[in-house]
Amino acid sequence: MLLAGVMLLMMIGCRKESDNVVSYAFNDNMAFGEAYRSFAKKFDIIWNGLNTNYALWDFEKENGVDWDAIYDEFRPRFAALDEKESVTDNELEELLEDLVAPLHDGHLEVYIVNHHTGKTVDAWPGETRVKRERGQEYAVAEKFIPSLQYYAAKGQLLEYDESSNALATALYNSQLYVTNKLETETDPSLRKIYTEIDKDLKEAVNAANQDDTNRCLELYNDAALRYEYMNVPDLVYVEPKLLEYPVIMKYALFEGNIAYLSLNSFNLSTYLGKEFRDQTFINPTAHTKQVVNQVINTWKAWFDAIQTHHEAGDLGGVIIDMRSNSGGMMSDFQFVAGALMPSGGMHTTNARFKRGSGRYDYSPIMPQYAQTMKTEHAVITEPIVVLCNCSTISMGEHTTLGIKLLENGRVIGTRTWGGLCALNSNDTYSQNYSGHVGIKDVTPVYCYVPQELAYTLDGEILEGYGVTPDIEVPFNAAAWNNGNGPDNQLDRALQEIKK
Repeated sequence: MLLAGVMLLMMIGCRKESDNVVSYAFNDNMAFGEAYRSFAKKFDIIWNGLNTNYALWDFEKENGVDWDAIYDEFRPRFAALDEKESVTDNELEELLEDLVAPLHDGHLEVYIVNHHTGKTVDAWPGETRVKRERGQEYAVAEKFIPSLQYYAAKGQLLEYDESSNALATALYNSQLYVTNKLETETDPSLRKIYTEIDKDLKEAVNAANQDDTNRCLELYNDAALRYEYMNVPDLVYVEPKLLEYPVIMKYALFEGNIAYLSLNSFNLSTYLGKEFRDQTFINPTAHTKQVVNQVINTWKAWFDAIQTHHEAGDLGGVIIDMRSNSGGMMSDFQFVAGALMPSGGMHTTNARFKRGSGRYDYSPIMPQYAQTMKTEHAVITEPIVVLCNCSTISMGEHTTLGIKLLENGRVIGTRTWGGLCALNSNDTYSQNYSGHVGIKDVTPVYCYVPQELAYTLDGEILEGYGVTPDIEVPFNAAAWNNGNGPDNQLDRALQEIKK
């Protein structure tokens, strides 16, 4: 009996620790070789990779997650797939979602290749949680793009500027031109060519409607190069980097000199920082330069309006619209919230980092500072309001939290996503013992993993929960009517500032 007990302990220990000596940060055959043909081995990489790299295990334990019990439950279920002749993508995806659903990190994503079909399935526990808890709200927020057309029609905007999605704008404008030419062109040979262009552009639109952005770009750029000789306005090659670092931004100056800015993601550093811009857009085309300049000009119009009216003493306030902002670069803090604050940085959160291969190897809790604008600028003392919703993620949440800490700051809307833990890249793995498990689109398993656990200055952990607004205002999607009607959350922000 004693021998049997010792053997059992050895088996359990082997199960939990044997693969921890293997680094999953690189495409190494020792780590990933067997996973190309086995679902059980794919599970082993996920379980061991997260066991070693995930930074929230003590928090997960406090919330009832038993990672060892999850091994005992799911290892046999993945092994059972190896006994089947055929495994569908839906079957594999459901099992993967069940595996990671209890985890709270808002960024964590897991991808595995179904070697029966050759396709990749993925699970994002943050999205699974938000869909489960806030289904209808998320269904609206997921597709929401702020619109000011109602307020423009009412004559309430003193100034307006925007930068839009480069591919969507080019595709829409070129297709509109071709449609008009088909209605007016009388030359049969030209009509034939425009019909061909119209067909190709519609294929690109169909890909966009299916959320296949890469395919849309491929089809559109193919048409742009093939029909270049036709000189169709806006049918120009769109550089892929513009979609890798997208910025959809709107600036408006409302009556009462209230400066409004909305931003769909944080990639401003790519455009506003010359060194980063030159490294990203090498030998830019005329179209790329135009898109880059539009981003710069829109941001500058917002910043200049704030500075000018503050100096004149007639700035009503500032609204930063973070609704459905997907996050991005932490360095962008200086260009939005940090452009309203003193230079020298802002203590926004505290954090504890993964600092070893053991499950609970963590650093001490350390203060984290967000970068604020270094160049000379006025510190804004007028009211500042942030709008947020359940699809405000990551850097969108850090911006929301930063404004919430200001005496003159208010947060209006609904609770954010719950993904404040930062991530890092594979090349910093040796310093952090955390980061990516595998390489996306290369290894049969890939996990996008947080490197830290973030705390508010009050010691709260908001991961998997989100930032709570000061003033909760559920969004009235029916009244908004896709931008044709009033935006009740924006109206509440304007009211708060005027009050």
